Amino acid sequence: MSFIESLNGIFSKKGDTYVGIDIGSSSIKTVQLKKEKGRILLETYGEVALGPYQDPENGVAGQLTNLEINKLTEALKNLLEQANVTAKNALISVSSATSLIFILKVPSLAQRELAGVVQNEARKYIPVPLTEVSLDWWIIPDKEIYGEDEVFGSEKKKDVDVLVAAVRNEVVERYNIVSQELAKFSSTRYEIETFSAVRGSFKHELSPVMMLDFGASGVRLSIVEHGVVRKFRAISRGSAYLTSSLQKSLEMEFIEAEKIKKEVGLNKNHPHSEAYNIIQTGVNYIFSEIQNVIFDFEKEYKKPISKIILTGGGARLPQFREQLESKYNITTVFSDPFSKAMSPDFLGAVLEDAGPEFAVAVGLALQGVE
Repeated sequence: MSFIESLNGIFSKKGDTYVGIDIGSSSIKTVQLKKEKGRILLETYGEVALGPYQDPENGVAGQLTNLEINKLTEALKNLLEQANVTAKNALISVSSATSLIFILKVPSLAQRELAGVVQNEARKYIPVPLTEVSLDWWIIPDKEIYGEDEVFGSEKKKDVDVLVAAVRNEVVERYNIVSQELAKFSSTRYEIETFSAVRGSFKHELSPVMMLDFGASGVRLSIVEHGVVRKFRAISRGSAYLTSSLQKSLEMEFIEAEKIKKEVGLNKNHPHSEAYNIIQTGVNYIFSEIQNVIFDFEKEYKKPISKIILTGGGARLPQFREQLESKYNITTVFSDPFSKAMSPDFLGAVLEDAGPEFAVAVGLALQGVE
């Protein structure tokens, strides 16, 4: 049901400590970091599958869930206890599936006027009244302009790009209730998982980079340049969809289909050719969406994607990284978020392998300690 690795006995307890909690559709992941004498230390991390909490008799890892608040609280409480989480400051992820991220092109105005324009334009993208969401927005800086207006006296740029993020209030309220029932944290903050994953995965990339988050419920594509999200697209087919396709086509239990998916993946030489064809068909849809995002970005910004960073458990699908790199001729790597914190050398290989799944949780905790 759960996977825990506690490092609390290795480091001392002085300094600021934060826990990042990534509440996904099939599991919860947590990472506790501490800043001490200018160093960031990994204290503990862990994961719990949510399937067994939704269905104690038949629930298995990898299944999509929609837990009642009491069940979600129970799962999180068990995970925090088993991982020996001691932090009083928590940062919790908000799923991209329950939020909206989009870019608006609006006139260049004073900050106060711009706020009203952004709200009016955002109504066109948000399918519920604005009173039901928490809205935040940031102006995307134009890195191609280096004071040319002042030097050459040309007209100022007429439009600006604005990144808008909207989260339904009921989602935050749900997590507030869970946090209150836990009665463990003195402060709780929230962040949309995409931004957490970027913080956990990126280092000093200057050229445009695509982050591909392959989760259980879907795939999130973000193109980031100079730390700014310039393109975002969500695909509603994730790793659980691939397992369900195998389950239905091969008429087997979910747990067996999950095992076959992880064994076969996109390895065309695997003896189980029928499973390979089913998985490849499902992934081809994802590949086509990736192609569309790359094309749109390169057409608009006139520059290529320099690298693809993979996060999420689905990214470990056999041969997925290799096919992606070959198909688009773009260097493709796995996220290595744990490299941003000090940890025992003997855990190096384990943490590197687990990295893509913990990018969001690490990114959340980093927001506190950095």
